[in-house]
Amino acid sequence: MAYDHAIVLFLIAINLLQPGTRHEGTQIPLTVTGTILILIACLPLAFRRRFPLVALTISTLATIGYAAYAEVKSPIGLALACAIYTVVIQKSRRTRSIACITVVVVMVATAGLFTDGDLLANLSVAIFVLFAAAIGEAVRYRRAYLDELEDRVLRAEQSREEEAERRVIEERLRIAHELHDVIAHHIALMNVQAGVASHLLREQPEEAEKALALVRDGGRTVLQELTVLLGVLRRSGLDSLPTAPTPSLQELSALIESSTAAGITIDWQPPVPESLPDVLELTTYRILQESLTNVVKHAPGAVVRVRFEQRRGSLTIEVTDDGGRPGTPYQDAGGAAGPPASGHGLLGMRERVTAVGGQLTAGPQPHGGFRVRAVLPLETGATGDDPGTAGRRSEADPERVPGAGELSAGLRGRC
Repeated sequence: MAYDHAIVLFLIAINLLQPGTRHEGTQIPLTVTGTILILIACLPLAFRRRFPLVALTISTLATIGYAAYAEVKSPIGLALACAIYTVVIQKSRRTRSIACITVVVVMVATAGLFTDGDLLANLSVAIFVLFAAAIGEAVRYRRAYLDELEDRVLRAEQSREEEAERRVIEERLRIAHELHDVIAHHIALMNVQAGVASHLLREQPEEAEKALALVRDGGRTVLQELTVLLGVLRRSGLDSLPTAPTPSLQELSALIESSTAAGITIDWQPPVPESLPDVLELTTYRILQESLTNVVKHAPGAVVRVRFEQRRGSLTIEVTDDGGRPGTPYQDAGGAAGPPASGHGLLGMRERVTAVGGQLTAGPQPHGGFRVRAVLPLETGATGDDPGTAGRRSEADPERVPGAGELSAGLRGRC
């Protein structure tokens, strides 16, 4: 506002000091009427930013009146140029075009009627107005460019923040998934062995002691896994991250042995030894681990059949059980091994298989028991980004996982 006031005072001072000159070079004297017209033309510029069209209209009428009264050209046209500049900056293309054309036509006509200049001198008024409008357009485009540049910077910053947040969410989900796959397996085995120890404590203390030893070993393994995962969460840099290899097919024997110790019988054939991408090895290991954990928790004493079939373009994993034998000591007092199902185990397997472009089918068998079958394409899996890719959920919301409704509808009780 102070800037506009300074412009108004500057224009008034110029017009009072130089009221105008005639064509032959003689200067006209300053009169009261001329002074009033000068003030009327200049004072509206004080509110030109709020009411640009009003300021332009008043300045134009005052300029016309001064030209008709004094019949000379004067610096009063500077006020008109300032008003035109403001309209061009603030108004739309249609409005500023109409305003400029109207002012040019009116001022050329006024100069031709009331001043004694030739045609070229009269057209100079139009050139003066158009020059002011051109400056306004240049400033307008400059401001628009700076605004767009600033908007791009803000969008880029926002995109970086969203990308960082997305990566954090994905990493949290991956760690949560790994925590479920690793810890839940050992916790389920420990729960079963604790039930066995409680059942055999009085009648067969030696067997109960063996079961408790397995519980102790499982607890030690869980603590080690938690230490690694919590260590990852505490570290802020990547250089200090642990470099232990992810689970692979070479560790299946230990997984089978730990599940057999929980009271299930496993008939299995090791997969054909062939080099597989890390992401496929991790996916295969986790599928078998989750399937055996479900058997231990929901089908105690079951006979499990594990088969691997590796063809030219795919690897098939199939885990079936016969439903278990009720009354086995591997059940707890509530009649079910392990805690209530959370419903995320099968969804996690489906996500892992989907992440590598495979297919998963899981459900009860007609003659009893349960079957999990996963088909993993070898070529698709070979192009995975990293081993952690198979452990990421497709969305932050578990309910939006592909196939979640299909699994949850028919597989209640298995997690």
